[in-house]
Amino acid sequence: MSIVVRRTGQALRSTGSRPNRHAVDVVLGHLGEIGPAVAALRRESSRLAEWGEELARVRLRGGSVFAAGSDGSSHEAQRFTSELNAHDPADGPGFKAISIKGADPAGDGAGGSISSQVSKRVRRGDIVVLLAAKGITDDLREAAAAAKSNGARVWALTGKESKDLAQSVNEAICIDTDPPHAEEAHLVAVLALCECFDDALKNIGPE
Repeated sequence: MSIVVRRTGQALRSTGSRPNRHAVDVVLGHLGEIGPAVAALRRESSRLAEWGEELARVRLRGGSVFAAGSDGSSHEAQRFTSELNAHDPADGPGFKAISIKGADPAGDGAGGSISSQVSKRVRRGDIVVLLAAKGITDDLREAAAAAKSNGARVWALTGKESKDLAQSVNEAICIDTDPPHAEEAHLVAVLALCECFDDALKNIGPE
């Protein structure tokens, strides 16, 4: 039996064919593999909620939130700050969520290292979130030290191969799985943080 699906006024007729069984197994296998990462996030749900509320307090104080990541985690850092800005109602005292990228080794290096940018831009009362699903760079460690020296709080989202970063920050959530699945979990975590931030803004009054 064929199936008709309507999209924007047009009728599209499917052939009724079933997906290849192997492809279905690939999907189910992947979902099974990320199970431990999701379970790790469930165990950290209270901490994520607390972080989301603290982000709202920083926003209400007029502070800033910075995020940076090593390797592929820089994409999650960018997504985090973009979503955080999108969740902000934009009527507060100059709140900013800023993604910091390190200098491209193949480029001109105009941006400078992550740690040097943190040292110049982060202020007391700000929050710095560092993401590392695969490994830890000296630049991230130095960024954490610079942020704390400037009076900011530093959080980290790490993976099995980068959990030692927790020693350099104030608080950390470790997804103790391989880098690809840790990275997926980090994306879920930052989206959950943004939802908590949004909810907290509705319930926390100005300090």
